Amino acid sequence: MNKRILKVIAAVMVASFVLTAATVNPLDDNSVKAGIRSDETVSGTIDLNDPEEAADTELYTEADSEADEIGLKVRKAVKNFDSTLSIKLNKPVEDIYAFVTKVKDKAFEHTGKPGEGDYLRWTISRFNYVARATKTKYNSIEFMFNYHVTKSQDAKAKKKADDIITSLKLSGKKDYDKIQAVYDYITKNVTYYKSGSTSGVSYAMYGALCNKKASWQGIDLAVYYMMLKAGVDCRIISGNRNGNSYLWNIVKLGGEYYYLDATADLGEKNYSCFLKCANSMGQYLPDYVYSTDAFKKKYPMATMDYYLKIATPTPTEIPIPTPKKVEYTMKEEEGSITAVCGDKIMLHMPDLPHSSIEWTSTNPNVYKFLDDCAKMAGQTKVTVIYYDASNKDANGNPAETRLSVDITVLYKDVTKESDFWYAPTNYLTAKDVVKGYENQTLFKPGNDCTRAQMLTFMWRLAGSPEPKSDKCQFPDVKSGDYYYKPVIWAVENGITTGYDDGTFKPKNVCTRAQTVTFLWRMAGKPAPKSATNKFKDVKEKDYFYKATLWASEKNILAGYSDGTFRPQGLCLRRQMVTFLYKYDKNINKK
Repeated sequence: MNKRILKVIAAVMVASFVLTAATVNPLDDNSVKAGIRSDETVSGTIDLNDPEEAADTELYTEADSEADEIGLKVRKAVKNFDSTLSIKLNKPVEDIYAFVTKVKDKAFEHTGKPGEGDYLRWTISRFNYVARATKTKYNSIEFMFNYHVTKSQDAKAKKKADDIITSLKLSGKKDYDKIQAVYDYITKNVTYYKSGSTSGVSYAMYGALCNKKASWQGIDLAVYYMMLKAGVDCRIISGNRNGNSYLWNIVKLGGEYYYLDATADLGEKNYSCFLKCANSMGQYLPDYVYSTDAFKKKYPMATMDYYLKIATPTPTEIPIPTPKKVEYTMKEEEGSITAVCGDKIMLHMPDLPHSSIEWTSTNPNVYKFLDDCAKMAGQTKVTVIYYDASNKDANGNPAETRLSVDITVLYKDVTKESDFWYAPTNYLTAKDVVKGYENQTLFKPGNDCTRAQMLTFMWRLAGSPEPKSDKCQFPDVKSGDYYYKPVIWAVENGITTGYDDGTFKPKNVCTRAQTVTFLWRMAGKPAPKSATNKFKDVKEKDYFYKATLWASEKNILAGYSDGTFRPQGLCLRRQMVTFLYKYDKNINKK
């Protein structure tokens, strides 16, 4: 028999019952549960790195003022880097496991203060306790703590973090800017260090900020402390990533929480794990406690990556103008008028003697004389031909006279000339490149632009050429689809290659990166003149790198005021027509 067990049994025989309890895992919210008898010793250990230990704090929801009071004492002891803490229980406890769990929850409760909560929870390397009981009631408990760093090292790390926050000059800045500044500092100044042990400075903030090399735990502790110091709420989440135990952060922005994984982005890896929603981080599986309804209510998780949210402006309701009457008197100088779908257009003859009148329209679907109403968006030329009996031609017959007017009919939701998409929308509608909704009376500029729509509009801009083949290689593109020929044409011209699984995914929303890449390929993949990239979120390894440089040089792409391109931003119809308009003006007109 194990010598340690023999010693414990001997102690039980000569004195009061002693329970050598489980090690409390900072990673875990569960304690070992077992029956208690005065004639036996129950012992156990929870492995800090065991992902199988499920958290289940909902089992211990009953209020316990003494547990909370002791929890605060544990918090104070850990903040002071004490090695032990002895407590005499005022009220004998029967279920010591549930009681210690309550103590632990209170000790490491998230308070929003940088040096508490998750910071203490993960700075501890070991948290043991020994509970003493007479018969079946526990009357005292002793806690024992081990740490990844010394008190002096922790103080140096906090001083370093405070100095960094001061140097970043975050006072008065928006939360997004604070989050990005802290994230940038960590990812640019810290390298990953895989320790051979499960303890040591690499597992603490000291390793990340003072040694500039740390494990994912030390990195996440630094992010947690610095975010809170900057005034941004943050938590450390434990769970599983690609089959391995792992930690990452969540951070609050705009009332929602987003995933951050600075470890994955060390070395400026293009913000691949920056302000992400849980759905786009499918390889990250949080432990149970972070998946409960109670946790989600307290920390509402975003359903869309923040990057996509800011790159995809929320469509606003566009007021539809009340139909009006537009009157125009025909004259010798060719004129023009603008109306909105639904307007009543009244064309009048000049006050001259005439006979045998004939009206024509180059696009009667837009407007036809005597129909009066502007039927759909587009352009048409209306001409009236009449014969003036008072004016003879060379043969003595009444002279023929032609009077014309150009009529532009606008979509009901594209009527403001100050909107950047006003001119592109009407220009491309007049060229039959883009179409609208509801019999072409609404354009819906705030709607997403799908991949099918984008290639169809590009095909029309190219003159609707007949593809060489009559078969499409993508199984999700059928012969009856309006985009069938455009997709075949795009494949033949190297504009699209589809996805790795062999599909085209026509209903997927076209991203900004895909849009400029499609246009670049349509232009023949010209080499950009400059090697200087002005967008801080576009890297040389990106598939859209050359396309972005070229589009910027050709004034097709301007980017955002913060110096980003936001390649994964979803492309709206108003953005799409602007890209195509600039392409036609700057490339096709050359």
